Amino acid sequence: MLRSLFIAISIFAALPVVLFKPHVGVLLWSWISYMNPHRLTYGFAYSFGFLNYIGGATILGFFIAREPKSFPRHPIVWLLLIYFLWTTVTAFFGLYEDPWSKWERFAKIILFTFMTMALMQSKNRLLSLVWVIALSMGFFAVKGGIFTLLSGGTARVWGPPETFFEDNNQFALAITMLLPLIRYLQLQTTNKYLRWITIGMFITGLFSIFGTQSRGALIAVVAMALYMAWKTKKLLFGITILMSVGMIGLVFMPSAWRERMSTISDYQEDASAQGRLTMWKFAIDVANDHPIMGGGFDVFYDEGLRAHYLEPGAIGRAVHSIYFEVLGEHGYVGLLLFLLLAVTTYFACNVVIERTKDYPDLKWQSDLASMLQVSMVGYAVAGAFLNLATFDLYYHVIAMAAILRVMVDRSLKEKENGVKQPFAPPNMRFHPAKSLTAAQSSHRSSSSL
Repeated sequence: MLRSLFIAISIFAALPVVLFKPHVGVLLWSWISYMNPHRLTYGFAYSFGFLNYIGGATILGFFIAREPKSFPRHPIVWLLLIYFLWTTVTAFFGLYEDPWSKWERFAKIILFTFMTMALMQSKNRLLSLVWVIALSMGFFAVKGGIFTLLSGGTARVWGPPETFFEDNNQFALAITMLLPLIRYLQLQTTNKYLRWITIGMFITGLFSIFGTQSRGALIAVVAMALYMAWKTKKLLFGITILMSVGMIGLVFMPSAWRERMSTISDYQEDASAQGRLTMWKFAIDVANDHPIMGGGFDVFYDEGLRAHYLEPGAIGRAVHSIYFEVLGEHGYVGLLLFLLLAVTTYFACNVVIERTKDYPDLKWQSDLASMLQVSMVGYAVAGAFLNLATFDLYYHVIAMAAILRVMVDRSLKEKENGVKQPFAPPNMRFHPAKSLTAAQSSHRSSSSL
Protein backbone atom coordinates (compact mmCIF):
# COMPACT_ATOMS: atom_id res chain seq x y z
CA MET A 1 0.00 0.00 0.00
CA LEU A 2 2.86 2.38 0.82
CA ARG A 3 4.37 1.81 -2.61
CA SER A 4 1.05 2.66 -4.24
CA LEU A 5 0.76 5.87 -2.23
CA PHE A 6 4.34 6.86 -3.04
CA ILE A 7 3.85 6.32 -6.77
CA ALA A 8 0.49 8.11 -6.82
CA ILE A 9 1.70 11.11 -4.80
CA SER A 10 4.85 11.42 -6.91
CA ILE A 11 2.91 11.46 -10.17
CA PHE A 12 0.02 13.70 -9.14
CA ALA A 13 2.37 16.15 -7.44
CA ALA A 14 4.16 16.59 -10.76
CA LEU A 15 1.04 17.24 -12.82
CA PRO A 16 0.79 20.98 -11.98
CA VAL A 17 4.38 21.35 -13.18
CA VAL A 18 3.46 19.61 -16.43
CA LEU A 19 0.82 22.26 -17.16
CA PHE A 20 3.48 24.96 -17.37
CA LYS A 21 6.41 22.81 -18.46
CA PRO A 22 4.86 20.21 -20.77
CA HIS A 23 8.22 18.66 -21.61
CA VAL A 24 8.17 17.30 -18.05
CA GLY A 25 5.04 15.42 -19.10
CA VAL A 26 7.01 13.71 -21.88
CA LEU A 27 9.58 12.61 -19.30
CA LEU A 28 6.87 11.40 -16.91
CA TRP A 29 5.13 9.52 -19.70
CA SER A 30 8.41 7.86 -20.65
CA TRP A 31 9.13 6.88 -17.06
CA ILE A 32 5.74 5.22 -16.61
CA SER A 33 5.78 3.63 -20.08
CA TYR A 34 9.23 2.08 -19.80
CA MET A 35 9.58 1.33 -16.11
CA ASN A 36 5.93 0.73 -15.22
CA PRO A 37 6.65 1.46 -11.53
CA HIS A 38 2.99 0.92 -10.65
CA ARG A 39 3.42 -2.74 -11.64
CA LEU A 40 5.88 -3.06 -8.76
CA THR A 41 3.13 -2.32 -6.25
CA TYR A 42 0.40 -4.49 -4.74
CA GLY A 43 -2.23 -1.86 -4.00
CA PHE A 44 -4.58 0.33 -5.99
CA ALA A 45 -1.75 1.79 -8.10
CA TYR A 46 -1.12 -1.53 -9.84
CA SER A 47 -3.95 -1.08 -12.33
CA PHE A 48 -4.48 2.69 -12.02
CA GLY A 49 -4.46 4.62 -15.32
CA PHE A 50 -1.69 7.10 -14.51
CA LEU A 51 -0.81 7.59 -18.18
CA ASN A 52 -4.27 9.00 -18.89
CA TYR A 53 -3.73 11.81 -16.37
CA ILE A 54 -0.17 12.45 -17.51
CA GLY A 55 -1.30 12.49 -21.12
CA GLY A 56 -4.15 14.88 -20.41
CA ALA A 57 -1.96 17.27 -18.44
CA THR A 58 0.74 17.23 -21.13
CA ILE A 59 -1.72 17.95 -23.93
CA LEU A 60 -3.27 20.78 -21.91
CA GLY A 61 0.18 22.13 -21.09
CA PHE A 62 1.12 21.96 -24.75
CA PHE A 63 -1.56 24.54 -25.51
CA ILE A 64 -1.28 26.81 -22.47
CA ALA A 65 2.47 26.85 -21.73
CA ARG A 66 4.13 30.03 -22.94
CA GLU A 67 7.08 28.57 -24.77
CA PRO A 68 7.71 28.19 -28.50
CA LYS A 69 6.63 24.89 -29.96
CA SER A 70 7.02 23.54 -33.44
CA PHE A 71 7.32 20.19 -35.13
CA PRO A 72 10.54 19.45 -37.00
CA ARG A 73 10.28 20.39 -40.65
CA HIS A 74 11.46 17.08 -42.01
CA PRO A 75 9.94 14.26 -44.10
CA ILE A 76 10.13 11.97 -41.05
CA VAL A 77 7.24 13.88 -39.48
CA TRP A 78 5.04 13.58 -42.55
CA LEU A 79 5.89 9.92 -43.12
CA LEU A 80 5.04 9.10 -39.52
CA LEU A 81 1.72 10.93 -39.79
CA ILE A 82 0.86 9.23 -43.08
CA TYR A 83 1.78 5.81 -41.68
CA PHE A 84 -0.41 6.34 -38.63
CA LEU A 85 -3.33 7.54 -40.75
CA TRP A 86 -2.91 4.49 -42.95
CA THR A 87 -3.08 2.15 -39.94
CA THR A 88 -6.26 3.96 -38.93
CA VAL A 89 -7.78 3.33 -42.35
CA THR A 90 -6.82 -0.35 -42.24
CA ALA A 91 -8.38 -0.61 -38.77
CA PHE A 92 -11.70 0.62 -40.19
CA PHE A 93 -11.60 -2.16 -42.78
CA GLY A 94 -9.99 -4.70 -40.45
CA LEU A 95 -10.95 -8.36 -40.59
CA TYR A 96 -10.51 -8.98 -36.86
CA GLU A 97 -13.49 -8.27 -34.63
CA ASP A 98 -11.61 -5.84 -32.37
CA PRO A 99 -8.77 -4.00 -34.13
CA TRP A 100 -9.30 -0.88 -32.03
CA SER A 101 -7.66 -2.07 -28.81
CA LYS A 102 -4.26 -2.26 -30.47
CA TRP A 103 -4.98 0.88 -32.48
CA GLU A 104 -5.69 2.79 -29.27
CA ARG A 105 -2.35 1.74 -27.77
CA PHE A 106 -0.56 2.69 -30.97
CA ALA A 107 -2.37 6.03 -31.18
CA LYS A 108 -1.12 6.98 -27.71
CA ILE A 109 2.43 6.07 -28.71
CA ILE A 110 2.23 8.16 -31.87
CA LEU A 111 0.67 11.08 -29.99
CA PHE A 112 3.58 11.22 -27.58
CA THR A 113 6.04 10.71 -30.39
CA PHE A 114 4.76 13.98 -31.83
CA MET A 115 4.79 15.56 -28.38
CA THR A 116 8.41 14.52 -28.03
CA MET A 117 9.33 16.03 -31.38
CA ALA A 118 7.63 19.33 -30.53
CA LEU A 119 8.78 19.74 -26.92
CA MET A 120 12.26 18.21 -26.63
CA GLN A 121 14.20 20.37 -29.09
CA SER A 122 17.21 21.23 -26.93
CA LYS A 123 20.33 19.44 -25.77
CA ASN A 124 19.33 19.32 -22.11
CA ARG A 125 15.86 18.03 -22.86
CA LEU A 126 17.11 15.36 -25.24
CA LEU A 127 19.72 14.20 -22.74
CA SER A 128 17.08 14.14 -20.02
CA LEU A 129 14.88 11.95 -22.21
CA VAL A 130 17.71 9.51 -22.92
CA TRP A 131 18.54 9.33 -19.20
CA VAL A 132 14.90 8.68 -18.26
CA ILE A 133 14.58 5.92 -20.86
CA ALA A 134 17.93 4.38 -19.91
CA LEU A 135 17.28 4.38 -16.17
CA SER A 136 13.67 3.22 -16.50
CA MET A 137 14.42 0.22 -18.68
CA GLY A 138 17.90 -0.14 -17.24
CA PHE A 139 16.35 -1.01 -13.90
CA PHE A 140 15.02 -4.24 -15.40
CA ALA A 141 18.18 -4.79 -17.43
CA VAL A 142 20.31 -4.66 -14.28
CA LYS A 143 17.78 -6.76 -12.37
CA GLY A 144 17.69 -9.38 -15.13
CA GLY A 145 21.46 -9.39 -15.48
CA ILE A 146 22.01 -9.95 -11.77
CA PHE A 147 19.37 -12.68 -11.80
CA THR A 148 21.19 -14.39 -14.67
CA LEU A 149 24.50 -14.18 -12.80
CA LEU A 150 23.05 -15.53 -9.56
CA SER A 151 21.18 -18.36 -11.27
CA GLY A 152 24.11 -19.33 -13.43
CA GLY A 153 21.96 -18.76 -16.50
CA THR A 154 19.73 -21.74 -15.74
CA ALA A 155 16.55 -19.66 -15.24
CA ARG A 156 14.96 -17.54 -17.95
CA VAL A 157 14.61 -13.77 -17.64
CA TRP A 158 11.20 -12.23 -18.34
CA GLY A 159 10.04 -8.65 -18.64
CA PRO A 160 7.87 -6.87 -16.06
CA PRO A 161 4.33 -8.33 -15.82
CA GLU A 162 1.45 -6.87 -17.84
CA THR A 163 3.69 -4.57 -19.86
CA PHE A 164 4.51 -4.13 -23.52
CA PHE A 165 7.63 -6.28 -23.16
CA GLU A 166 6.56 -8.93 -20.66
CA ASP A 167 7.52 -11.76 -23.02
CA ASN A 168 11.15 -12.85 -22.78
CA ASN A 169 11.78 -12.27 -26.49
CA GLN A 170 10.21 -8.83 -26.48
CA PHE A 171 12.11 -7.92 -23.33
CA ALA A 172 15.33 -9.02 -25.04
CA LEU A 173 14.56 -6.78 -28.01
CA ALA A 174 13.89 -3.83 -25.70
CA ILE A 175 17.22 -4.25 -23.88
CA THR A 176 19.03 -4.77 -27.18
CA MET A 177 17.75 -1.39 -28.38
CA LEU A 178 18.62 0.15 -25.02
CA LEU A 179 22.32 -0.83 -25.01
CA PRO A 180 23.37 1.80 -27.62
CA LEU A 181 21.61 4.53 -25.62
CA ILE A 182 23.46 3.44 -22.48
CA ARG A 183 26.68 3.56 -24.48
CA TYR A 184 25.81 7.10 -25.57
CA LEU A 185 25.37 8.22 -21.96
CA GLN A 186 28.70 6.63 -21.11
CA LEU A 187 30.34 8.69 -23.88
CA GLN A 188 28.70 11.92 -22.75
CA THR A 189 29.05 11.85 -18.98
CA THR A 190 32.16 13.36 -17.41
CA ASN A 191 31.30 12.16 -13.91
CA LYS A 192 33.36 9.06 -13.20
CA TYR A 193 30.69 7.58 -10.92
CA LEU A 194 27.99 7.96 -13.56
CA ARG A 195 30.34 6.49 -16.11
CA TRP A 196 30.86 3.40 -13.97
CA ILE A 197 27.10 3.17 -13.46
CA THR A 198 26.52 3.19 -17.23
CA ILE A 199 29.25 0.59 -17.73
CA GLY A 200 27.58 -1.60 -15.10
CA MET A 201 24.20 -1.13 -16.78
CA PHE A 202 25.67 -2.10 -20.14
CA ILE A 203 27.33 -5.28 -18.86
CA THR A 204 24.34 -6.45 -16.82
CA GLY A 205 22.08 -5.57 -19.75
CA LEU A 206 24.14 -7.89 -21.92
CA PHE A 207 23.80 -10.67 -19.35
CA SER A 208 20.08 -9.95 -19.17
CA ILE A 209 19.77 -10.52 -22.92
CA PHE A 210 21.58 -13.83 -22.56
CA GLY A 211 19.26 -14.74 -19.70
CA THR A 212 16.17 -14.29 -21.86
CA GLN A 213 17.45 -17.11 -24.09
CA SER A 214 16.25 -15.12 -27.10
CA ARG A 215 18.01 -16.25 -30.26
CA GLY A 216 16.78 -13.25 -32.22
CA ALA A 217 18.29 -10.85 -29.68
CA LEU A 218 21.61 -12.73 -29.76
CA ILE A 219 21.75 -12.34 -33.54
CA ALA A 220 20.90 -8.65 -33.11
CA VAL A 221 23.75 -8.10 -30.63
CA VAL A 222 26.18 -9.68 -33.10
CA ALA A 223 24.74 -7.55 -35.92
CA MET A 224 25.14 -4.35 -33.87
CA ALA A 225 28.77 -5.22 -33.08
CA LEU A 226 29.52 -5.87 -36.75
CA TYR A 227 27.73 -2.68 -37.76
CA MET A 228 29.71 -0.57 -35.29
CA ALA A 229 32.96 -2.17 -36.47
CA TRP A 230 32.06 -1.36 -40.08
CA LYS A 231 30.80 2.14 -39.34
CA THR A 232 33.79 3.16 -37.21
CA LYS A 233 36.27 1.21 -39.35
CA LYS A 234 37.55 -0.44 -36.17
CA LEU A 235 37.62 -4.13 -36.94
CA LEU A 236 39.42 -4.90 -33.68
CA PHE A 237 36.55 -3.36 -31.72
CA GLY A 238 34.02 -5.58 -33.46
CA ILE A 239 36.15 -8.67 -32.94
CA THR A 240 36.54 -7.81 -29.25
CA ILE A 241 32.78 -7.47 -28.79
CA LEU A 242 32.09 -10.71 -30.62
CA MET A 243 34.72 -12.55 -28.60
CA SER A 244 33.23 -11.17 -25.38
CA VAL A 245 29.76 -12.33 -26.41
CA GLY A 246 31.14 -15.73 -27.36
CA MET A 247 33.03 -16.09 -24.08
CA ILE A 248 29.92 -15.28 -22.05
CA GLY A 249 27.96 -17.90 -23.95
CA LEU A 250 30.61 -20.61 -23.87
CA VAL A 251 32.04 -20.13 -20.39
CA PHE A 252 29.20 -18.78 -18.27
CA MET A 253 25.91 -19.95 -19.76
CA PRO A 254 24.76 -23.56 -19.13
CA SER A 255 24.68 -26.30 -21.75
CA ALA A 256 20.89 -25.96 -22.15
CA TRP A 257 21.41 -22.36 -23.31
CA ARG A 258 24.11 -23.35 -25.78
CA GLU A 259 21.91 -26.11 -27.16
CA ARG A 260 19.05 -23.65 -27.68
CA MET A 261 21.33 -21.16 -29.44
CA SER A 262 22.70 -23.92 -31.66
CA THR A 263 19.22 -24.41 -33.16
CA ILE A 264 19.51 -21.04 -34.95
CA SER A 265 20.86 -22.79 -38.04
CA ASP A 266 18.63 -25.87 -37.70
CA TYR A 267 15.34 -24.13 -38.39
CA GLN A 268 13.88 -27.16 -40.17
CA GLU A 269 14.12 -29.21 -36.99
CA ASP A 270 13.06 -26.46 -34.60
CA ALA A 271 9.35 -26.34 -33.79
CA SER A 272 9.49 -22.67 -32.81
CA ALA A 273 11.10 -21.69 -36.11
CA GLN A 274 8.60 -23.77 -38.04
CA GLY A 275 5.77 -22.02 -36.20
CA ARG A 276 7.20 -18.67 -37.26
CA LEU A 277 7.39 -19.75 -40.89
CA THR A 278 3.78 -20.90 -40.72
CA MET A 279 2.60 -17.51 -39.44
CA TRP A 280 4.78 -15.63 -41.93
CA LYS A 281 3.03 -17.53 -44.70
CA PHE A 282 -0.27 -16.58 -43.03
CA ALA A 283 0.74 -12.91 -43.25
CA ILE A 284 1.72 -13.21 -46.91
CA ASP A 285 -1.54 -14.97 -47.78
CA VAL A 286 -3.61 -12.29 -46.02
CA ALA A 287 -1.63 -9.55 -47.79
CA ASN A 288 -1.99 -11.23 -51.17
CA ASP A 289 -5.76 -11.44 -50.71
CA HIS A 290 -5.91 -7.86 -49.36
CA PRO A 291 -2.81 -6.19 -50.89
CA ILE A 292 -3.83 -2.60 -50.25
CA MET A 293 -5.42 -2.66 -46.80
CA GLY A 294 -4.15 -5.89 -45.28
CA GLY A 295 -6.20 -7.45 -42.52
CA GLY A 296 -6.08 -4.67 -39.92
CA PHE A 297 -4.68 -4.77 -36.40
CA ASP A 298 -4.52 -8.19 -34.70
CA VAL A 299 -5.63 -10.05 -37.81
CA PHE A 300 -3.44 -12.99 -36.75
CA TYR A 301 -5.72 -13.73 -33.80
CA ASP A 302 -8.92 -14.16 -35.79
CA GLU A 303 -9.97 -17.80 -35.42
CA GLY A 304 -11.92 -17.80 -38.67
CA LEU A 305 -8.93 -16.55 -40.63
CA ARG A 306 -6.67 -19.04 -38.91
CA ALA A 307 -8.96 -21.85 -39.98
CA HIS A 308 -8.97 -20.47 -43.53
CA TYR A 309 -5.26 -19.79 -44.01
CA LEU A 310 -3.48 -22.29 -41.77
CA GLU A 311 -2.90 -25.84 -42.86
CA PRO A 312 -4.82 -28.56 -40.98
CA GLY A 313 -3.12 -29.30 -37.69
CA ALA A 314 -1.14 -26.03 -37.66
CA ILE A 315 -1.41 -24.02 -34.45
CA GLY A 316 -1.99 -20.28 -34.64
CA ARG A 317 0.38 -18.05 -32.70
CA ALA A 318 1.93 -14.59 -32.73
CA VAL A 319 3.50 -13.69 -36.07
CA HIS A 320 6.95 -13.07 -34.55
CA SER A 321 8.25 -10.52 -37.07
CA ILE A 322 7.73 -6.79 -37.29
CA TYR A 323 7.85 -6.99 -41.09
CA PHE A 324 5.25 -9.72 -41.46
CA GLU A 325 3.22 -8.10 -38.68
CA VAL A 326 2.97 -4.88 -40.67
CA LEU A 327 2.47 -6.73 -43.96
CA GLY A 328 -0.41 -8.83 -42.65
CA GLU A 329 -2.08 -5.99 -40.74
CA HIS A 330 -1.60 -3.07 -43.15
CA GLY A 331 -0.88 -4.62 -46.53
CA TYR A 332 1.93 -3.89 -48.95
CA VAL A 333 1.22 -0.16 -48.76
CA GLY A 334 1.63 -0.20 -44.98
CA LEU A 335 4.86 -2.20 -45.21
CA LEU A 336 6.25 0.23 -47.78
CA LEU A 337 5.47 3.19 -45.50
CA PHE A 338 6.96 1.38 -42.50
CA LEU A 339 10.21 0.65 -44.35
CA LEU A 340 10.36 4.11 -45.90
CA LEU A 341 10.05 5.67 -42.44
CA ALA A 342 12.92 3.51 -41.18
CA VAL A 343 15.19 4.31 -44.14
CA THR A 344 14.45 8.04 -43.92
CA THR A 345 15.24 8.03 -40.20
CA TYR A 346 18.50 6.17 -40.76
CA PHE A 347 19.70 8.58 -43.43
CA ALA A 348 18.64 11.58 -41.34
CA CYS A 349 21.09 10.33 -38.71
CA ASN A 350 23.71 9.96 -41.44
CA VAL A 351 23.28 13.62 -42.37
CA VAL A 352 23.70 14.65 -38.72
CA ILE A 353 26.92 12.65 -38.44
CA GLU A 354 28.31 14.03 -41.69
CA ARG A 355 27.52 17.68 -40.97
CA THR A 356 28.88 17.69 -37.41
CA LYS A 357 32.17 15.87 -38.01
CA ASP A 358 34.18 19.12 -38.18
CA TYR A 359 32.62 20.67 -35.07
CA PRO A 360 33.82 19.28 -31.71
CA ASP A 361 31.10 21.18 -29.84
CA LEU A 362 28.45 19.29 -31.83
CA LYS A 363 29.94 15.87 -31.15
CA TRP A 364 27.09 15.12 -28.76
CA GLN A 365 24.72 15.29 -31.74
CA SER A 366 26.95 13.04 -33.83
CA ASP A 367 27.32 10.50 -31.01
CA LEU A 368 23.58 10.37 -30.40
CA ALA A 369 22.82 9.99 -34.11
CA SER A 370 25.35 7.14 -34.32
CA MET A 371 23.87 5.30 -31.35
CA LEU A 372 20.34 5.79 -32.68
CA GLN A 373 21.47 4.06 -35.85
CA VAL A 374 22.92 1.17 -33.85
CA SER A 375 19.65 0.90 -31.93
CA MET A 376 17.76 0.80 -35.24
CA VAL A 377 20.02 -2.01 -36.46
CA GLY A 378 19.21 -3.97 -33.30
CA TYR A 379 15.50 -3.36 -33.83
CA ALA A 380 15.66 -4.28 -37.52
CA VAL A 381 17.49 -7.56 -36.87
CA ALA A 382 15.80 -8.72 -33.65
CA GLY A 383 12.48 -7.46 -34.97
CA ALA A 384 12.74 -9.89 -37.88
CA PHE A 385 11.90 -12.60 -35.33
CA LEU A 386 9.60 -10.67 -32.96
CA ASN A 387 6.28 -8.85 -33.34
CA LEU A 388 6.83 -5.40 -31.85
CA ALA A 389 6.00 -3.10 -34.75
CA THR A 390 4.28 -0.71 -32.33
CA PHE A 391 7.05 -0.57 -29.71
CA ASP A 392 7.39 2.78 -27.91
CA LEU A 393 11.18 2.94 -27.99
CA TYR A 394 11.42 2.58 -31.76
CA TYR A 395 9.18 5.62 -32.24
CA HIS A 396 11.15 7.54 -29.64
CA VAL A 397 14.26 6.77 -31.70
CA ILE A 398 12.48 8.18 -34.75
CA ALA A 399 11.48 11.29 -32.78
CA MET A 400 15.03 11.90 -31.54
CA ALA A 401 16.41 11.47 -35.05
CA ALA A 402 13.97 14.06 -36.41
CA ILE A 403 14.89 16.48 -33.62
CA LEU A 404 18.61 16.04 -34.23
CA ARG A 405 18.17 16.57 -37.95
CA VAL A 406 16.63 20.02 -37.51
CA MET A 407 18.86 20.91 -34.56
CA VAL A 408 22.02 20.38 -36.59
CA ASP A 409 20.73 22.74 -39.28
CA ARG A 410 19.94 25.31 -36.62
CA SER A 411 23.35 24.89 -34.99
CA LEU A 412 25.21 25.33 -38.28
CA LYS A 413 23.08 28.34 -39.16
CA GLU A 414 24.03 29.90 -35.83
CA LYS A 415 27.69 29.41 -36.67
CA GLU A 416 27.26 30.97 -40.11
CA ASN A 417 25.33 34.00 -38.84
CA GLY A 418 27.19 34.38 -35.58
CA VAL A 419 23.83 34.62 -33.84
CA LYS A 420 22.92 32.12 -31.16
CA GLN A 421 19.39 30.77 -31.54
CA PRO A 422 18.78 28.33 -28.72
CA PHE A 423 15.51 26.58 -28.14
CA ALA A 424 13.83 28.98 -25.76
CA PRO A 425 13.37 27.63 -22.23
CA PRO A 426 9.95 27.68 -20.57
CA ASN A 427 8.35 31.08 -19.93
CA MET A 428 10.60 32.79 -22.48
CA ARG A 429 9.57 33.72 -25.98
CA PHE A 430 12.27 33.86 -28.58
CA HIS A 431 11.76 35.32 -32.04
CA PRO A 432 14.72 34.42 -34.26
CA ALA A 433 13.76 36.81 -37.04
CA LYS A 434 13.49 39.80 -34.69
CA SER A 435 16.69 38.86 -32.90
CA LEU A 436 18.58 38.58 -36.18
CA THR A 437 17.23 41.93 -37.36
CA ALA A 438 18.26 43.52 -34.07
CA ALA A 439 21.71 42.02 -34.34
CA GLN A 440 22.11 43.35 -37.89
CA SER A 441 20.90 46.81 -36.84
CA SER A 442 23.36 46.81 -33.97
CA HIS A 443 26.13 45.83 -36.35
CA ARG A 444 25.24 48.67 -38.76
CA SER A 445 25.16 51.15 -35.87
CA SER A 446 28.57 50.09 -34.62
CA SER A 447 29.93 50.25 -38.18
CA SER A 448 28.72 53.84 -38.62
CA LEU A 449 30.58 54.82 -35.46
